[in-house]
Amino acid sequence: MNKLKTAIKTLKSGGVIIFPTETVFGIGACLDKPRAINRIFKIKKRPKNKPLQILVANLKQAQELGKFCKKTLAFAIKNWPGPYTLIVPAQKGKKTIGLRIPDHQTILRLIRKVGPIAATSTNLSGLPPALTTKQAREYVGDKVDFVMPGRTRQGKASKVIDFTKENQTTLRP
Repeated sequence: MNKLKTAIKTLKSGGVIIFPTETVFGIGACLDKPRAINRIFKIKKRPKNKPLQILVANLKQAQELGKFCKKTLAFAIKNWPGPYTLIVPAQKGKKTIGLRIPDHQTILRLIRKVGPIAATSTNLSGLPPALTTKQAREYVGDKVDFVMPGRTRQGKASKVIDFTKENQTTLRP
C-alpha cells in the first residue's frame, strides 16, 4: 500500500500520524476523532490549554470552521496555501480557531480525502522542529500509528497571525 493510502486508512480509523508539510514535520489526527486528538496532547506532553492548529485543504473548508471578515479573507486568498496559521473566531461557540492551508500537494490530497486535520509540529516543546523523517521518528515515531515519509522545504514553523481583534497581531513570527 502506498504512503498516502496508508495515511488515509490510519487517520480514518482514528490513528495519529506524522507527516511532512512545506514548513516542518507535523503530528496530526482527523478533527472528528477526539480520542486521537487527545493522544497528540499526551504524546507531545502538550498542555490542553494550548490548542492545535487545524489543517484544511481549501478556503471552503476553512470558512466552514472559522469566521472570516473581509480583511482576513483577503489575507487568506493572497497567502494560502502557505506558511500562515490564521486565528479567527470559530463558527461554533465563542472560541477561536487556528486554520492553515499547507503548501504541500501530498498533504493537501490527504486532507481532501479525510477532512480537516488537527495538528502541531512533531518536536517536543523546547526542541528544534523536525525537518526530516528521521528526526520526526526520533521525537515521537514509536508513539504514533504511521510515519509518512517526505520532505519539508522551509524548515521554519508557520507564522501565527491573530485576526480576532481589530488590528491583526502576529503571535509567532
